[in-house]
Amino acid sequence: MPGRRRSGSANPFQTRRTKVSAMLDKSLSHWDQAGWATYAAIMLFGGGLVGVVNGVWALRYHDRLADLVLAEKNIAVWGWISLIGGILLLAAGIGVFRGKRWARWTGIALAVLTIVWNVGWAEIQPAQSIIGAFLFASVVYALATTPVNLDTGP
Repeated sequence: MPGRRRSGSANPFQTRRTKVSAMLDKSLSHWDQAGWATYAAIMLFGGGLVGVVNGVWALRYHDRLADLVLAEKNIAVWGWISLIGGILLLAAGIGVFRGKRWARWTGIALAVLTIVWNVGWAEIQPAQSIIGAFLFASVVYALATTPVNLDTGP
């Protein structure tokens, strides 16, 4: 009967190719997701380094730059906020590199706070703020879509 196959007459090469194709698709999607997790870790770590450098700079020169329109001319407050935020971002970046689940969720929360932080600076540094907000939005995407099997720790 045309159009009807018997169970034993399937093409063995087609079946094998389908199995190999499915394995490759699964493997490639795993590496694609691992790439997103690595990107998120690099961005968190880099954002943390920038935060630490900005915080140390603001704490060092707070008395000389009191004319800026920040926190009632108290740059030291912004320095401490930036320094603590930078240290937290560094820790989350290292944790994401190591595949820790707590770092993944902490990274999402810190990335959202960093987006809010960048939007708050948009009046003073518009280009840097918009670029930073978009980059950390991609970090939220990367961490939110990372499959559970990449997490190796609690």
